[in-house]
Amino acid sequence: MSDDGPSKVDVAAALKRLRGFSSNKTCFDCGAKNPTWASVTYGVFLCIDCSAVHRSLGVHLTFIRSTQLDTNWTWLQLRAMQLGGNAHAADFFRQHGSTTTDAQQKYNSRAAQLYKEKLQQMAIQSMKVHGSKLHLDTAASEEHAEEKRAQEKKNENVDFFAAHSENAPSSVWQQDRSDQAAADKKSRNGNSKYNDDGEGPSVDSNLDEVTSADSVGAVGKHTLASRKVTGKAAKKGKLGAQRVETNFDDMEKEADEMEKRRQESLASSAKFTVSSSAADDDRTKLSTRLAYQDVEVDRKKEEDRIRKVDPKKAEQLERLGMGIGARG
Repeated sequence: MSDDGPSKVDVAAALKRLRGFSSNKTCFDCGAKNPTWASVTYGVFLCIDCSAVHRSLGVHLTFIRSTQLDTNWTWLQLRAMQLGGNAHAADFFRQHGSTTTDAQQKYNSRAAQLYKEKLQQMAIQSMKVHGSKLHLDTAASEEHAEEKRAQEKKNENVDFFAAHSENAPSSVWQQDRSDQAAADKKSRNGNSKYNDDGEGPSVDSNLDEVTSADSVGAVGKHTLASRKVTGKAAKKGKLGAQRVETNFDDMEKEADEMEKRRQESLASSAKFTVSSSAADDDRTKLSTRLAYQDVEVDRKKEEDRIRKVDPKKAEQLERLGMGIGARG
């Protein structure tokens, strides 16, 4: 009977029961209400938009079926939906660190591969145990998963400071105040300024302290007042400030002389530059003249050598304008 597959009525009844759980009333991927599609690969319920995304991923990653239109469900697919569910899948993905909302990354992750294999093995084992039994006792596990998810969501919304202030009957501030009160009491018991009956501080001791402080202040005042101003400041009745006398004419003359010396130094440096450049030109002309003289001497030596070695060649050179006469 299990080979024939569940009937249309059995499929509708099983899926209606599964959609009754609160975690299955929203889309597993986007949270849209009343999903009518399912991924039998992961046993989760999806909306029509997310089912289109799953179809684009390929059947090797996720296989999509309609909970209302498709009637040719297999027992293995139905068992995957019964043993899976949105709550179980969400817990598994969260425990394995897969919290992304991108479908490509989510269903190509290591967590998705592990959950797919685990759910498939559980469905096969359930088929061996239950056969073609329509309803499985998965309500307890579904309710437990839903309660766990609700508790985690509640913990996420709890105020951290409020929770700690409620859980701590004696807060840090209260502890500090109690420690300060104990220290004050101890100091009152061990201080001679307080009365033996513990009613309050001794007025006489405080008056003695004030009197001594006033006497110290008075001594300081008398000491400052007893200082005398000596020297020229005492004679003039001033604070010792001296008048600075400066002759600005002398300062201007000194500045003019410095500027004049600067101009002279600039002029001398310019003359030196001009003279050095003239000397360089003379040296260049002399070296050029000497070079031409050396070339002329070498040329005459070469012509003499040619006349001695080959007189005919020398005559031909003179006839062609390359002899002594032409060069001279």
